[in-house]
Amino acid sequence: MVQFEKETIAGQWQSLDIENDLLSEAARSIGAGSATDAGRFWRLPTEHPDPIVLAGGIPDDTALPTEDLIDSFSKSIRDHFSDSLMYGGWFGYEGLRQLIADRQNKIEGTNLLPDNIIMHNGSSGCLENVCKAFVGPGDIAIVESPSYSGTVRAIRGFRAEVVEVPMDKEGINPDLFKETVESLVAQGKRVKLFYTIPDYHNPMGNVTTLEIRKEILEICAEHKILIAEDAAYTELYYDSPPPPSYYALSDGHGVIKMCSFSKILATGLRAGWIQARDELAEPLTKVRFDMGTSPLVHYALADLMESGKLDSHITSMRNLYKSKCRTMVDSLKKYCNPYIELEEPEGGYFLWVKCTQTKAFDLIRAAAEEGVVFPLGSIFYVDSSLDDSHFRLAFTRAPFEHLEEASRRIGKAFEKVLDIQH
Repeated sequence: MVQFEKETIAGQWQSLDIENDLLSEAARSIGAGSATDAGRFWRLPTEHPDPIVLAGGIPDDTALPTEDLIDSFSKSIRDHFSDSLMYGGWFGYEGLRQLIADRQNKIEGTNLLPDNIIMHNGSSGCLENVCKAFVGPGDIAIVESPSYSGTVRAIRGFRAEVVEVPMDKEGINPDLFKETVESLVAQGKRVKLFYTIPDYHNPMGNVTTLEIRKEILEICAEHKILIAEDAAYTELYYDSPPPPSYYALSDGHGVIKMCSFSKILATGLRAGWIQARDELAEPLTKVRFDMGTSPLVHYALADLMESGKLDSHITSMRNLYKSKCRTMVDSLKKYCNPYIELEEPEGGYFLWVKCTQTKAFDLIRAAAEEGVVFPLGSIFYVDSSLDDSHFRLAFTRAPFEHLEEASRRIGKAFEKVLDIQH
């Protein structure tokens, strides 16, 4: 009998060069990412006894419909014990998919059926499924500049090249988008995907105009570029809804819409959905090997939707976040007005703020010393050298009094940096 030597096994593995001998090309080529990419709080070290974190796009957990969630989960287990606690399959619970399809049809005037809805692990799970089905090594994916950094990492994980095209408060620049596509095609490259957050953008907070949406749809149709439309924030408008989605405008031709319960309800539910025409839904399920997401969560969400409690909650969140946004904007103007420029958003989670008299990097370090932390704008670019003046503030989770205090501390940080510079 061979004697087992644990030390020998350990020694053999310790001598291995994991970087070169084991890692996939994707793991070798992309960085570890930030805590924000993973949905966790990003923060600089600070010695302040009462730090205020305005980093992650997280719902206000004091306003979550906790009792409604408890009731819906309990009811789902009690009334659907067997089905809610088994594997969910690639599409997910049909009852929930029917409710989502009906609700989206009412909101957008679409003609979705349950099989046009695929349940996923939040919008990030949706994007991973889209990339797995349609993006390969060497393909080009165009993103808005700036864009959510976690998405860029996800696309790169499928060995695609990510190319950014500038955007402003109106949306991505259609002329530059077309020029970029035509230049890449002339180089013999295949532009496969355009990833966009048209409503209450992360990080900019802006809304893409209807005119730009139509122009981009025409360009993408001409060059057969699939649009991955991230609608995580679409329902969180403050007064009026945004323009029709890319999906609604095209009746889903060439568009996959990715939606999520994370921002409108709770991130920990890890529930989102893809809506896609049949010809695009089929390949999405072909490359899915995870046996689906939690049916228990699906049944609970279906109960919340059917009872009308989800819609009531979303309405209350719109009002709450509108008030928080107004508090943050007013307090920034009060304490930081000489040092910043910003566009007040009409919905969503974020403020995109420009430093007018100093670099953002110097500001966030000084702000951390004052006890308020938030990310640099440059992390939202493929090429981080493109922007040294912006920072992003996520205002939804912090209490109202913290928003006012954070602005006061940011004002002190500006004064500290400018005193040093002069």
